[in-house]
Amino acid sequence: MEIRIAARGSRLSLIQAGMLAEHLLRVNPRLTVIFRRVVTTGDRHVDKPIHLIGSKGVFEKEVNLAVLRGEADLAVHSLKDVPSSVNPRLVLAAVLPRDPPYDALVSRRSVDSIDELPSRAIVGTSSARRRAMLLNYRRDLRVKPIRGNVDTRLRKLHRGEYDALILAEAGLRRLGVTGYARIPPSIIMPAPCQGIVAAYARREDRDAVRLASSINHRETMVEARAERAFLARIGGGCNVPVGCLAKVIDGRLVFSASLLDTDGRRRFDVRLEGSPSSPESLGVRAAEILREKSRVQG
Repeated sequence: MEIRIAARGSRLSLIQAGMLAEHLLRVNPRLTVIFRRVVTTGDRHVDKPIHLIGSKGVFEKEVNLAVLRGEADLAVHSLKDVPSSVNPRLVLAAVLPRDPPYDALVSRRSVDSIDELPSRAIVGTSSARRRAMLLNYRRDLRVKPIRGNVDTRLRKLHRGEYDALILAEAGLRRLGVTGYARIPPSIIMPAPCQGIVAAYARREDRDAVRLASSINHRETMVEARAERAFLARIGGGCNVPVGCLAKVIDGRLVFSASLLDTDGRRRFDVRLEGSPSSPESLGVRAAEILREKSRVQG
């Protein structure tokens, strides 16, 4: 059997495609895997902030189109880049075991925490979530936008354009980058589904769906379902400073989330517990609580 996997052409995306292929080959060693590289809108406009090129789907739309057009059987994504609503012809067929979902600090001076950054240090991020949460914690820091893949961003850091960067720990880990410091959710709550590699297939392609489903990590899928339900309910896309984290702990689903105003002056938090059998309801309830908190105190 042959399976075609579509992915972005970045080094990290290809590593993630390789991770998916490795899991598939464990189930079916005779499988022939073919990779399809796709250039996305986000990749073509690395000189512009994401909100100026369209906040939804700038890293996944063209990859999914390759599957919808029959040019590939599976689309592989970092699930945090996938909007809460996708083409109804596509189905989330599988997720791999979750890598650390947290954000990480990478600095020129190799500091161990945000607390150790000097006053007025320049921190690079183009994420509205990271910017607002960072400024909520330390108002004295300067946040400067940055685009490009992880390798490009690290080069800019080492050239002295920034004092530190905030990046996803999972991406750094997959790329083999060391020397970073994990940022706790109490300071910067992760993006929904951060750390999760996902595979989408055409709903009617039973063979691809069946093959992908055979490697699906159930616990991670529960967390993903809760976080994507939260994202859909809270609304606003990438421009809303919001984060969440679902974790299955001792048979219970623990859900934490944060919502901030755009300048980071106000932060609203929620923590709930529920059954892993109904993850969407927990995510939706958390979103409704945060929306009410922000409305009442607004």
